[in-house]
Amino acid sequence: MQSTNHSKIESQHAAVHRIAALLLVCVLVGLLGRVPVQGQPTRTALEPFTGHWKGPFVVYTHTGERVDSLTAEHRYRWDGDVQVGTQIDRYPDGRVVRHKARNDVRNDTLFCEVTHEDGATTVYRGRQVGEAVVWHRRTEAGLVESFRERVVETPEGREYRIDGFGVYPNENGPPSTLHFVGRYRPVHQEDSNGRE
Repeated sequence: MQSTNHSKIESQHAAVHRIAALLLVCVLVGLLGRVPVQGQPTRTALEPFTGHWKGPFVVYTHTGERVDSLTAEHRYRWDGDVQVGTQIDRYPDGRVVRHKARNDVRNDTLFCEVTHEDGATTVYRGRQVGEAVVWHRRTEAGLVESFRERVVETPEGREYRIDGFGVYPNENGPPSTLHFVGRYRPVHQEDSNGRE
């Protein structure tokens, strides 16, 4: 009889310890939920890009040979929780290419969807790293792109910087690896009215 009571008491103690441990875990999870976790992106990660920007975008080979250049113009504004944008690429030969962009946060991940003139959409996933956003995408065909965007203060004023690389499959040989650099400056309101 005494061993039966002893077993019941041990069983009750074990149940109490499990409940106490569960309560402790719940309290810790509740407390951690109130503390901002470093690296979880929010709308503030995208806020620095809001505005009208213009500047050079240059593409290089891995050996530093310049293979393409254009003047890029980006305009971003907020529509609710989505940052919407227009991107205009002006090439030296006079060609102009327009894209639409949508940036937002879903399930703690930044997303950038770029819709091209032909209706195709390119989707990048991103994360905040310090004051920058690092975007990336990878396709089943082996295409890889990754770039870092940030707005920095310089002696000449704010500058929107893009630094990245891409690996592009080639049907007739090894893939091409390209590096790209963008350096954009704010366009003042009086310079941008009525232009797109």
